Amino acid sequence: MRTDRIFRAMTNDGTFRVVTLDGTKTAQAVCRAQGVHGKTARHLAELVLGSALIRETMSPQLRVQSILRRADGKGYLLGDSHPSGNSRGLFSRRHDDQEFELEGSVLQMVRTLHDGRVQQGVVEVAPGADISQALMTYMQDSEQIVTMIVVGAVFDDAGDVAAAGGYLVQLLPQAEQAPLAVMTERLEDFRNIDHILTHTEFTPQLLCEELLYGMPFTELGHTELGSECWCSRASLLGALASLQRDEVQNMVDEGRMLEITCDYCRLEYQLAPAELQGLLDQN
Repeated sequence: MRTDRIFRAMTNDGTFRVVTLDGTKTAQAVCRAQGVHGKTARHLAELVLGSALIRETMSPQLRVQSILRRADGKGYLLGDSHPSGNSRGLFSRRHDDQEFELEGSVLQMVRTLHDGRVQQGVVEVAPGADISQALMTYMQDSEQIVTMIVVGAVFDDAGDVAAAGGYLVQLLPQAEQAPLAVMTERLEDFRNIDHILTHTEFTPQLLCEELLYGMPFTELGHTELGSECWCSRASLLGALASLQRDEVQNMVDEGRMLEITCDYCRLEYQLAPAELQGLLDQN
């Protein structure tokens, strides 16, 4: 069920593009599926929502992934935003690692083009930076676009996501220095939005109105944001088809039901030997 929403607007003078979102349900579903808590849950929730903001702004018809790799190479966080409006997340770790250390990690942004090719950029996460600052560094260094991004997640006493959301303000090419100076000063008050996210009347449109107070703007539209995973039996069989023929043959010869669990949503698939045999028959 989709209850989250993304709101898009532009100032009437053509200076700023603004995207805001309420991603509470999405963040809840992602953190629950990955079994994460504490600062790792915050990092993952914010990374997933940040991916959605960047996709909506830069590549609404493309799949966008944000990958944070640990400095020691032993784990990563991944935010995955699909053109359908669905988002998912992943925490890849060793069995004894329950926390993801952001310090010294590297952020990799990946766009999957319609022809299957990928575009990517990589930036180092500065010491002391959070997810929002890492995403802004990517936009500034790799895309060379002046952008303010803030994502946040608030947790209840049980450690579950109580509210999550964020915004992106992008400077458009025709912007002049005067409105930029005004916006820069104003956004200093919005570097942390936890208090806004927990407000009983919070909506993405309300956040946009707060950000652009006194600046006439036009709504460009809104879209739904969901957490449904796009894994499927067909995509799983497609992945198995890329294996060497003798590997598939061995699985068929074992004669057992193959059980595979989606890393993102934890949905379990069972594939009968006959289905695997079908992969061999096609080749």
